[in-house]
Amino acid sequence: MGIEHELMTTNEAAEIWGITTRRVQILCEKGQVNGAVMMGRTWIIPRSTVKPIDGRTKAAKKQNDSIKYAFALDTERVIGMVNGTMAMENMPLTDEDRGRLRTVINGEVTADEMVRQLVVKHRRNSDAGFIRV
Repeated sequence: MGIEHELMTTNEAAEIWGITTRRVQILCEKGQVNGAVMMGRTWIIPRSTVKPIDGRTKAAKKQNDSIKYAFALDTERVIGMVNGTMAMENMPLTDEDRGRLRTVINGEVTADEMVRQLVVKHRRNSDAGFIRV
């Protein structure tokens, strides 16, 4: 099978997927079509590419909610594992510590920034010397 049989244009994708050519182009521009490549002024798409889920539909919202739920479960699992490790050292996580971990896992702050905050907090509460972070 030649390479031309393995690729399709936006017109062909639109016909196969049952959407407009313009919608396929928009999906390609947004990076939502796996393997789509701009060749000149034309998008070339691997024929094996599956139609992306339309983010404007109920199905997409349901999928996004399930992804968020799974991520939340993973976050809690990670926090539980960290807590177990810390508890073995007689230093279980406080609610504040759990909150800090959530902000790092969710990407709201970097791990370096969280460590800086902890060093500053604990340095105030002790007679520890200068700690460079």
